[in-house]
Amino acid sequence: MTKSLYETRNHFITIQTVSRMKIAKQILSLFAIAFVFHLIWENSQAPLFTGYSSFGQHLPICFLGTIGDVAFTTAVYIGIAMLKNDFGWIVRLGKKDIFVLAVIGFFFALGIEWRAILFDRWSYTEAMPIIPYFQVGLAPIIQMSILLPLSFYITELFNKNSKNHSK
Repeated sequence: MTKSLYETRNHFITIQTVSRMKIAKQILSLFAIAFVFHLIWENSQAPLFTGYSSFGQHLPICFLGTIGDVAFTTAVYIGIAMLKNDFGWIVRLGKKDIFVLAVIGFFFALGIEWRAILFDRWSYTEAMPIIPYFQVGLAPIIQMSILLPLSFYITELFNKNSKNHSK
């Protein structure tokens, strides 16, 4: 029995819609996971920056920093998806992907810290460990070098687990 063009087109649209829904779920879970990780990290490292007086006073600043971190994480996802021509790549992470994400995070954080110090956007307290050659704080560099790949990895696990539970 042959299908009509209408039936074939509707089947294609249904597959395309399901695929888009999966991708949207992956992006939303990446966004949420990265948000939680970065908000915790930003607030934990806040006392290492001058001007910190209390959690309540610094929370709005940390929240804005977290939004920037999550926007960068989302941009990295989209950029890599476009390079790979595969928006579902996040559920098939390999060791190479994790390494590349860590390197991207390292250089992004390094650039942000250099720029912030150059333009006096922030400075560090004596408690902040400084990376000798780069003369930037260690905590923000570790943050992006670890949390960027970790956010992707946890998102991969979350999406694989929810896929297994939905069967």
